[in-house]
Amino acid sequence: MFDYKISKHPHFDEACRVFALRHNMAKLAERAGMKVQTLRNKLNPEQPHQLTPSEIWLLTDLTEDSTLVDGFLAQIHCLPCVPMNEVAKEKLPHYVMSATAEIGRIAAGAVSGDVKTTAGRRDVISSIKLCYSLNGTGCRFHTGTFAG
Repeated sequence: MFDYKISKHPHFDEACRVFALRHNMAKLAERAGMKVQTLRNKLNPEQPHQLTPSEIWLLTDLTEDSTLVDGFLAQIHCLPCVPMNEVAKEKLPHYVMSATAEIGRIAAGAVSGDVKTTAGRRDVISSIKLCYSLNGTGCRFHTGTFAG
C-alpha cells in the first residue's frame, strides 16, 4: 500500500543534533530520569547507543518539542506530526495566520539571494515543517478528524 523508503539524508541524525542544541541537557536528563552523559550519547549520531521509541516519546512530552518525532518521520519520507491535542476549532484563525507568516518567511529567504548558513538552512526547514504541520491541522478541520 505505502512504500516507506528510508531517506538517504540523515534527517533523524540532524533532528538529534538540533534537539540537543535547543535544550539544556543536564536539566532534561534529570527530568527524564537519565544520566546526562547517556542522554548526550544517545543524541549523538556517532555513538552506538540510540534513543528508544519510549525515550523519544518521553523527551517529546517533557519538552513539548516534536523535533525528534519529526526527524524520525522525515527519515521515512513522512510529513511532520500534528498533535491532536493542539487542534481546536477556535484556534483555526491562529493556524491560518501562522501558516501565512511561515510561508512569507520562506518566500523572503528564497528571493533574498543570501548564502545560506547551516543555521539559516535549519530555520528554512523549520518554517517548511511548521507549514506542513499547520496544513495538516487545517486538513483535520476539513475532514472533521479533530479533537474538540
